[in-house]
Amino acid sequence: MQSDLKKGLPNIKIEMLAMQGSWPPDYTKERTIKITTRGRKTGRPHTVTIWFGVDENGRMFVSSLRNRDWVKNILANPEVEVTIKGVTRKMRAVKVESKEDKQLIRSIWRKKYGLMARIMRLPREDGISFELRDV
Repeated sequence: MQSDLKKGLPNIKIEMLAMQGSWPPDYTKERTIKITTRGRKTGRPHTVTIWFGVDENGRMFVSSLRNRDWVKNILANPEVEVTIKGVTRKMRAVKVESKEDKQLIRSIWRKKYGLMARIMRLPREDGISFELRDV
């Protein structure tokens, strides 16, 4: 039994380090992230895979339509967990308000996602964007 416990300890330690660690190298080149919100009614975790962008200063952004559950959850509770390539960090989602940042996000999306971003008109004028900040 003790040997079974010892076998599990390194995995627990690795998972704990990943929970608090730095993003993987070249994380900005990843196409998607997983973002976990808390249900505004149930309090249960709700995880979605979404596009993201990072500006030259390292600020991370996500965008979507306002009617998505994960967006409504963030508006009720901005504390989220973000996972990139197995590394998870606690973050706070802050609604993007400035025209400059909205234009910046649009240019990041077009550069990163190309034609798909243009076809889908993302981020949309009638959508919402958040900056994800470390807690």
